[in-house]
Amino acid sequence: MITVNGSLTIQDVVAVARNEERVKLASKAVDRMANSRKAVDDIVNSDDRRVYGVNTGYGELNDKEISPEMMTQHEENVIRSNITIGDPLETDVVRATMLVRANAFAVGRSGVRPVVAERLLELLNAGIHPIVRSQGNTEDYGYSSAVGRALIGEGEVTYKDETMSAGEALSKEGIDTLSLQPREGLALMSGTSYTPGRLALLVKDVRRLVEAADVAGALSFSLVGKEPGAFSSRIGEVRPYEGFKESASIIREVTGIDATNRRQTSQDPLSLRCMPQVHGSLREFLSTAESLIRTELQSATDNPLIFPDGAVFSCGNFNAQHLSTAADSLAQSVTKVGRISERRAGLLVEGNGDLPSALTDNVGIGQGMVRAHYSAASLAAEASTVDTASTQIADVPMGKEDIQGLGALAVNNLASVVETVTYIIAIELLFIIRAHKMLQKQRDTDSTIPRDFLAELDRDTVEPDNECIHAIAERILDGTLHRVRDNSNKV
Repeated sequence: MITVNGSLTIQDVVAVARNEERVKLASKAVDRMANSRKAVDDIVNSDDRRVYGVNTGYGELNDKEISPEMMTQHEENVIRSNITIGDPLETDVVRATMLVRANAFAVGRSGVRPVVAERLLELLNAGIHPIVRSQGNTEDYGYSSAVGRALIGEGEVTYKDETMSAGEALSKEGIDTLSLQPREGLALMSGTSYTPGRLALLVKDVRRLVEAADVAGALSFSLVGKEPGAFSSRIGEVRPYEGFKESASIIREVTGIDATNRRQTSQDPLSLRCMPQVHGSLREFLSTAESLIRTELQSATDNPLIFPDGAVFSCGNFNAQHLSTAADSLAQSVTKVGRISERRAGLLVEGNGDLPSALTDNVGIGQGMVRAHYSAASLAAEASTVDTASTQIADVPMGKEDIQGLGALAVNNLASVVETVTYIIAIELLFIIRAHKMLQKQRDTDSTIPRDFLAELDRDTVEPDNECIHAIAERILDGTLHRVRDNSNKV
């Protein structure tokens, strides 16, 4: 059970989003929200106080006062006015969005009633997941609005493997629809929830991806590399990046090499020699992104912010610039890891070391792994075409919202790059499996592949297939390579 108290960890988000861990709202969070809500009620009941986001229009309509009898309709209209289009988002991304929004409310500076956060958590526990479309929003507004519509019984949801109206799913679970009160529609729509929620899931994936890259690179080195001194711990002493140290350590662990006191006799290609620098740089940016997410997961990201003493601040806490910049940096670093993996795959298929050209004994009859290498190169080019989002400006009409942080666009780009590069590393691993099988056959020795290293994919094949590559990609993201490292020194 995860207690939502205005401060989550990345692991909390992963547990709720992917493992469907149950959630509850902390009693202290209820008290904080009630105190902030009282300040909103005081504004609404005042005869002469007009406050943006409480009893006015939004954005460019901020000078329009909303009468008390129209406030509920106004709040519901604001979440109806934002749309998403395209294919539905994955369920784990939707769950992460719901959790992060409830947690931001739990900080107690949003001015919403506790029941709004409680209702989001009820939907999570019941497995009622709003259908949120993946495109049409550079910021979080549309994604969050789709979640908010489910609370008022509108839009479609998935529930027990069926698609139905939100109202029907709520009725089946005995959950009442909400009648939104002043401030609550904007609070559900605004703020960052999709961006940090999805980014929290992605940094988990990138952690697994970079470890898979270290393992794949180490195994490739064991096949075609010559000079292990490039991975010596002494190198990290004179350029002490922690990312380098971790990647170099994993490479030494997997290969079982002694990289100390080397007298260099040759130089390997940079795709082998620079692995700890390239992979390590991704680890550095990953640590930065994780730090930013940790801060975001204990933040109130609303506009306006409403404090229990009645102070109200119109601000830009909904802007996700720091997260979009972090996502862009990760996307660029992941792309480079994909590039270097593709180059290592090229070394394997070119017939270096004791390996036959194209990783086949039947050159001329078939092309072996050559076409799969074409796919890896194409995927690397595809990843490189993803543009940065954090430096863009999506200017919208009416003047008020003239810049955006573009956090949602940045994390969507990162998700695309992570998927693409995972396939590249999967192809490198496929080549490694094939190479070891061929060497085993040539030398008439026992297999040097660790027993639980993708054992079900250890099969005779000349031409790679889509099913095989997808299966390896799944193993990269489910943590399999982390579990096999203990046995990898058999290679």
